[in-house]
Amino acid sequence: MTHHKHKSIHRYIAPIILFFFGLGFSQDNDLFDSEECVDCHEDVILDDSMHEDFDCGDCHGSIIETGIDHSEEGGAHFKDVCDDCSECHEDAAEVWVESAHGVSLYATGSEKEAAHCWSCHGGHDIQSSDMVDSKTYPLKLAETCGECHARPELVEKYNIPNLHPVELFSKSYHAKVMSEGHLQAATCNDCHGTHDIRIGTDPTSTISHANVSKTCGQCHEGIFDAYEKSVHWQALIRGERESPACVDCHGEHEIIESSDPNSPVSKRRSAEETCARCHQDDRLVQKYGLDEGKISSYQDSYHGLAVMNGDENSATCYDCHGAHAILDLQNPLSSIHDNNLKETCEKCHPNASDSFAQSYTHKSVQMADRPVEWYVKMVYIFLIVGTVGGMFIHNGIILYGHIRLKYQREKTEDYIQRYTKSQVIQHYILMISFFTLVLTGFALKFSQSFWVEGLTWLGMDEAVRSLLHRVAAVILIVLSMWHVFELILFKSGRQLFSAFLPRLRDFKLLGKTLKYALIRQAEKPSQPRFDYTEKVEYWALIWGTIIMILSGFILWFPEWFGRFNLPWLIKVSEVFHYYEAWLASLSILVWHMFFVLFHPKEYPLSLTWLHGRMSITEYKEKHLEDYENIMSEVEAVKRGELSINQCCFQAAEFLKRYRTIHS
Repeated sequence: MTHHKHKSIHRYIAPIILFFFGLGFSQDNDLFDSEECVDCHEDVILDDSMHEDFDCGDCHGSIIETGIDHSEEGGAHFKDVCDDCSECHEDAAEVWVESAHGVSLYATGSEKEAAHCWSCHGGHDIQSSDMVDSKTYPLKLAETCGECHARPELVEKYNIPNLHPVELFSKSYHAKVMSEGHLQAATCNDCHGTHDIRIGTDPTSTISHANVSKTCGQCHEGIFDAYEKSVHWQALIRGERESPACVDCHGEHEIIESSDPNSPVSKRRSAEETCARCHQDDRLVQKYGLDEGKISSYQDSYHGLAVMNGDENSATCYDCHGAHAILDLQNPLSSIHDNNLKETCEKCHPNASDSFAQSYTHKSVQMADRPVEWYVKMVYIFLIVGTVGGMFIHNGIILYGHIRLKYQREKTEDYIQRYTKSQVIQHYILMISFFTLVLTGFALKFSQSFWVEGLTWLGMDEAVRSLLHRVAAVILIVLSMWHVFELILFKSGRQLFSAFLPRLRDFKLLGKTLKYALIRQAEKPSQPRFDYTEKVEYWALIWGTIIMILSGFILWFPEWFGRFNLPWLIKVSEVFHYYEAWLASLSILVWHMFFVLFHPKEYPLSLTWLHGRMSITEYKEKHLEDYENIMSEVEAVKRGELSINQCCFQAAEFLKRYRTIHS
């Protein structure tokens, strides 16, 4: 009421003062009457504003009093033509000046970017906060704050910690219930304050680490009362910044229901991430003397395994320790105190006994903690190693016997020389370098796996691993060059390359082979020197080798390749190198190993890779077409129609051996 009286008096006094003193102003500063404003600002209407009874001069009196020229573009800024709102709202203004917005305004000198009164409340359309159309109405407040805080360029410019707070809040439980009509649900000002908003590092801020739980407690009183009794709160008020407050577990803007699987306090994420973030942090465990291995022992228990598997009924951390009132183990009120443990277990296990309750703890199976379990564990470890190890040795001997028997049998049979000695040696080197690369490459990617830890224990640290990987890579490169030279310079190499070239008939042979395997009524197809399975493998090897060498060089010398001004090159090379390694490894395992080890006709092992030979019986069965071509050339030489130098490599080798035998 006083406010409006003051404004009414001002309307009458201002023109009188201006009448007597206006002649002192120069002709360049024409005086403005409030009614004259509509000549230019006819679109400005106050009818829907809570200031509808105000005249222009009530807020823009400085124009009339000083004659500021704002008629042209680039003239006086809005702040210069708008009196401070503190003339009426003195208390709010005093608080705002000390706020993050006020400090930012005067520190930057840029009222265009720091929020002023009208930034949040509006200008000529200002409404009371309880009006639906108000910019500060609860349902619209997040959108209003988002006019600045949803602008990434502004957030980044002023180092505001949260890049997308409005977007995250829109997904929260608070926003959800508010949209359903529960306007008492928390929105921006309930947590951050209104005119007194301060940055989170300010000790007096409502969202500082020490105060944020109290802020949450304004709505969640009972929960805060429980939290005040917890070891977390007690540590926090002692000044332990790392002790968790509400937001450390529940999140900040995107707080969602605990029943939502994506919630950080859902059953699975509590044990896997939220509680583990501190209780599995080696630095915090050591600093605060926390028991080691609590999270891993839980995750290895039935409860942990079941929760990780999606079971919503199994116990997670807060089911036993409590959610907010987490007390020290020695506290008689603690849910895990010896006197209360049975009662805690009875929440899920009604018939639980004291012995049952004592069985499920975080103690690991170590001699000092659980001697009986430790002895049983050690007995079984020795039993498993001894039994399975003995089985492995026994079966290895049996397998060796079959391989030896096959070798001796093939040794007595006539054969076709399938590969040259050079090609056999190349395969040896390729096999060694390939498996070395696979082993040392994946050892870097999966450094925490048990098999890598075993290799590290044997002495393969990162320096050794890196050296072995690079040496094997160089060997592969030299081998590739050797193979290319052989394909170009030697007749046997050119014949090999020609035989590996893909042809249209390979697709027909694929269909015939599968048809024969499925129905067994069709005629078994006659295969050339290399069938489609071998051609696929050969060209996949060439493709994979090129990819791995190129990407490997980039990763080996990233500084040199970085000079090409292609920021994506190194990371893309990592992707190529990693996934091509998987493709090559799985192809060898699934495709190559099947045809040389697990194929019923090959088991226990194809011996061709040892010496490059294949018995005539086996060759006729697998490569009948090529066998007939070889024998045709052999007979032609015997008849004098061809010279041995005109024959294919296999026929020439067969004839040399034939002449040696019959000489």
